[in-house]
Amino acid sequence: MGRPARKLPLSSAVGNSPQFSLTDQDWAKVEIAYGQTLPTAVRQSIVETTNKFLEWEVFERNACALSPAVDLVKSINVASNSLRQKLSRAGGDAGAFGQSVLKEHFRSVHFRKDSYDQLFHALGDVMSSLSAACQSALTEMDDPDAKFFREGASWDDWIRALTNIAEENDLPTASSKAGNPEADVGPFARLVAALQAHLPKEARKHLNTRLSSAIYSARQPLKATDEP
Repeated sequence: MGRPARKLPLSSAVGNSPQFSLTDQDWAKVEIAYGQTLPTAVRQSIVETTNKFLEWEVFERNACALSPAVDLVKSINVASNSLRQKLSRAGGDAGAFGQSVLKEHFRSVHFRKDSYDQLFHALGDVMSSLSAACQSALTEMDDPDAKFFREGASWDDWIRALTNIAEENDLPTASSKAGNPEADVGPFARLVAALQAHLPKEARKHLNTRLSSAIYSARQPLKATDEP
């Protein structure tokens, strides 16, 4: 199962995150689905890690995709290189006249007046700096270790946290009956499904896919090859 593309490291989400809480009757249904009794301490750990998931999921969900920002920087890089090449090739009488006419009408508080004498050269230097900045920005955005939102990452973290809670309390962690993510769901997948039934609809994941496969994928370490 491939990992979704990354998102911008900022989000426009507003308001308070929903709080996860279950009644004793709700917990009884969760325990029946899981096939295990959940002590009070385990229930509390599940509540805490689920609320942490909900706190981050709303920001992750509302973050915009990273790819348009990448495309924008790429297009600026192409445009800056193109303009720099045109400026450097503007020689002869036509180039000299074009530069002199532009210089008469060029006004910028960001340029020294003496730079107007070599306007094309000064602008070429700016375009070179802009191109270098674009390359550095693209490298940063392509860094697999950079901190970006990723659709579904909070859910994956939640699954790993629930897995740790189960392991620490000697509870079942098998998500499929045969240890195969494509096999029938096991007790842990039933636990996740039962908990998700009490989450806001927007926070529920993999409702139309095999849940055990999604759990298996969430437990795998994220590799650089998973990046877009």
